[in-house]
Amino acid sequence: MKHLHPASLILLGLAALLAASCRDGTALLLGGLGLSAAALVVASSHLIPLLQRSRWLLLTMLAMFGWLTPGTPLPAIPGASQEGLLLAADNMLRLLIALSTVALILKALPPPALVAGMRSLLAPLSILNISRDRIAVRLGLTLNEVEFSRQAGSRESGYTGVLSLPAARFAAADFIVCALALALILVAALT
Repeated sequence: MKHLHPASLILLGLAALLAASCRDGTALLLGGLGLSAAALVVASSHLIPLLQRSRWLLLTMLAMFGWLTPGTPLPAIPGASQEGLLLAADNMLRLLIALSTVALILKALPPPALVAGMRSLLAPLSILNISRDRIAVRLGLTLNEVEFSRQAGSRESGYTGVLSLPAARFAAADFIVCALALALILVAALT
């Protein structure tokens, strides 16, 4: 993955997110569990903190959908409905897929490469006179600030250096990865 352009990896991650999260039923469950298992094995240092930060959102989704959705009451769980718990599980799986995808992307790309990839993917915004460089600089500064606060544990501003983005060129492997991403998006859209 060292030789791939960051934009192609981000595009592949977004395509996998779209393909997995637009499924229903068993396919959604298998996609969510597979992606989560991969993220747990490969990127547990990123996935576990993301899950810890999202625990209240997950619990809120469970409570809101499970107990406030009308449907068939469950005698074993007072106040919950079968349809509500299924809806809660469905939405929680979709969030788990998104968090797993983000964890894998964060593991594969260091912050400067992530910013460079986002900058490349934002190139079409120049048609609307939106500066992709400004967005990339803000994202880079935010990521630097987050990284500094993690390491130092303080709330003081820690960015004092120069922001630089790695230069990368698209290679043949990037076109293959982008074709795979487009194929995932087409399969997700057509099925």
